[in-house]
Amino acid sequence: MLAGAAALVAATGLAAAGCARDEGPDELEAPLAAARADATAAAAAVAAFPELGSRLTPVREARSAHADALAAEIRRARPDRTEAVDAPTGPGVRPAPAQPPASAAAAVTALRGSLGAARDAAGALALTTASYRCGLVTSVAASCAGYATVLA
Repeated sequence: MLAGAAALVAATGLAAAGCARDEGPDELEAPLAAARADATAAAAAVAAFPELGSRLTPVREARSAHADALAAEIRRARPDRTEAVDAPTGPGVRPAPAQPPASAAAAVTALRGSLGAARDAAGALALTTASYRCGLVTSVAASCAGYATVLA
């Protein structure tokens, strides 16, 4: 899907069609929340199952970097959303899972599913976001695709 979306963007220039709105949540807040949730889930899985450290620490680091980059772009484009983005329980933050996964395999499966969903959402957003944001969003999608594949 991502390759088709990227080709469509390149061929038609659809990425220039979107832009940051002046009111309400920024369109990058959902991928920000997903990145933060994935980083938290990966950290929790490693804490519960230390043997997953070599597989999930890079995922946690990447998703934390995604969250930082997405938050920085929201702050830059929408200074009015800074407080919400930086709040520990704001709209860009999803709560951590209530219970750790039952097993290491369940933790990896859940994270792989979440990464796949983040890949798909970012790929779809790349088709409608402003062209100056497209690189960031497609980079997040590509990274999630790679990690989801590695965890398979």
